[in-house]
Amino acid sequence: MPSGRREAREGFFGAAAEVLSDRTTRKRLARFATHPVGLLAIATIFATVAGAWLTNYYQHQAWIRQKDFETFKYGFDQSLALVDELTEAASRRLFGLNRVLWVAKGTGTGDLETVWNEYYDSVVDWNVKLAQRKGKLERFVSPAAAELWLTDADAALSYSEGTPESIHGHFMVAHQRVRAAADCVRKRCDEHERRTAFKSAEQELNLLGLAVDGFLRSCTDDIFNSSS
Repeated sequence: MPSGRREAREGFFGAAAEVLSDRTTRKRLARFATHPVGLLAIATIFATVAGAWLTNYYQHQAWIRQKDFETFKYGFDQSLALVDELTEAASRRLFGLNRVLWVAKGTGTGDLETVWNEYYDSVVDWNVKLAQRKGKLERFVSPAAAELWLTDADAALSYSEGTPESIHGHFMVAHQRVRAAADCVRKRCDEHERRTAFKSAEQELNLLGLAVDGFLRSCTDDIFNSSS
């Protein structure tokens, strides 16, 4: 408290104490306090002070509730926008992988190299934003969702080692299976090798689709459970 205000406060209470120390003044105050008019005045002052305090208290509580609501709404909106972003990214890459396989099998239209290069644009976008999206998942959805998106083990997983634990890991394995099928077509491998490569890629893409669907559902569940 500034020294000027402190001195004024001490001076006020000192003067009040000096006035109350006078016996005659105390008697007059006692008579006033017991008189109906005095009681009414005291009640009025008390009601005014109490009303002002209650008004300030409820205004402060309303401000806190408003800030809490704004913080909740921001987090809720961000989490839903993030799920939409991940849905678009996963769908784009998954469709690109399927399209490469369709062209490799001869059931899709387009040149294999062109389709592969178009798919690879989604891979670049995926990898550039991989860690950023994991961080957003941890902040706006849940730590569990972030681990389902990318684990440390899958971040270091080679295409031929280990079992994928995250969406990124599943995409890595599916990517390798589809690339192997495309390479088989490029090398003009025999029919048996080709069928085996196609079957392996199709199975992995089916597993990937299920993993992506389950992941997005779990994210949505986490969001709505945390808001209830």
